[in-house]
Amino acid sequence: GRGGMGSVFEAEQDSPRRTVALKVIRAGVISPQLMQRFQYEAEVLGRLQHPGIAQIYEAGVFRAEDQPDHEPQPYFAMELIDGLPITEYCEKNHLSTGERLELLAKVCDAVQHAHQRGVIHRDLKPGNILVTAEAATEASATGSRSEMSHGGQPKVLDFGVARATDSDIQTTTLRTNIGQLIGTVPYMSPEQASGDPGEIDTRSDVYALGVLAYEVLAGRLPYDIRQKMIHESLRVIREDAPAPLSSINRVFRGDVETIVTTALTKEKERRYQSASALASDIRRYLGDEPISARPPSAMYQLRKFAQRNRAVVAGIITTVLALVIGLVGTIWYAVGESEQRARAVEKEHIAMQQEHRANEKAEEATANMKLAVQREAEVTRIAAFQENLLDELQPDRLARSFLDGLREEFSAELGKQGE
Repeated sequence: GRGGMGSVFEAEQDSPRRTVALKVIRAGVISPQLMQRFQYEAEVLGRLQHPGIAQIYEAGVFRAEDQPDHEPQPYFAMELIDGLPITEYCEKNHLSTGERLELLAKVCDAVQHAHQRGVIHRDLKPGNILVTAEAATEASATGSRSEMSHGGQPKVLDFGVARATDSDIQTTTLRTNIGQLIGTVPYMSPEQASGDPGEIDTRSDVYALGVLAYEVLAGRLPYDIRQKMIHESLRVIREDAPAPLSSINRVFRGDVETIVTTALTKEKERRYQSASALASDIRRYLGDEPISARPPSAMYQLRKFAQRNRAVVAGIITTVLALVIGLVGTIWYAVGESEQRARAVEKEHIAMQQEHRANEKAEEATANMKLAVQREAEVTRIAAFQENLLDELQPDRLARSFLDGLREEFSAELGKQGE
């Protein structure tokens, strides 16, 4: 095959005898700095020994015998992988969700192996992960042994070397002119899309694994950026949330969606902190065990929505504030009206109380007047009685009455004697 920076040949190695893939980088394409970096990374990759990583057997430079004046050309010989990109393999073999997740866990194991040895891939994508049809029973990164479904074994290619030699990366970097972009745009992490290589770490590969998982399970990428310009595509990756996995197929609702969403979190600190953590949660799900990841909280989702839709949120806030101000004004007016009505009712109540008290006082005055008249009549009767009594007690009247009585008694006695 031929690429923008070199060619790949199927070649035979003499010692040991084996078929290899030989990638030759064209002279004049790589600068001295990139040449040094290429050689350093080739040495590092030579120490990676994992069944999920395409092995590099030899790396170096050579000068063509028929072109002695040309610059030395770098090359590396690596394991020849006869396989399909992981997405094509899954579709061709009609793998179930569980079988696809098993393959993804194996890819995570390979990536974790490289991370533990200081190597970051930076360009994980289906084209760099081939699945062979050969049977493979092997020890996983956790030390357990497992049989791959359908005999498939994922192999990660161009581990780290791609960041220095892949033509897609150079093309992307030259075209964007916004910084040094490393990777293939649809699989870039937000920090890669920002153009700052210093922000890239192992968690950037975790994000790419999340994109890969999304594509393997849903059959499409998290973001549809096929018709977008490069700057808009990078903005989408940095700011927009992917469509929920369950919106594509409800079978992914729950733990599977949570696992993929966690790997695709924009902030590195909220992602799985390692490829092994992602693999562990996948295997927990496959083993019907509780996963460690949790769905994002409602408050976090609201905050991210506000960050992604500042203009919309500003409009909503303005509308809400206007409604609140209007509501407060209405309530204030209603409270004022209510207070006025309350004061009027209170005044009316006070007036009624005063009227009631006045009526009570009037009734009390009338009763007192009647009582006074009654008492006056009683006093008059008593005074008349006393006056009559005093009249009867006068001395001359008493003496005359006494003498009249004696005379009547004497006359009566004389009458008795005359008889």
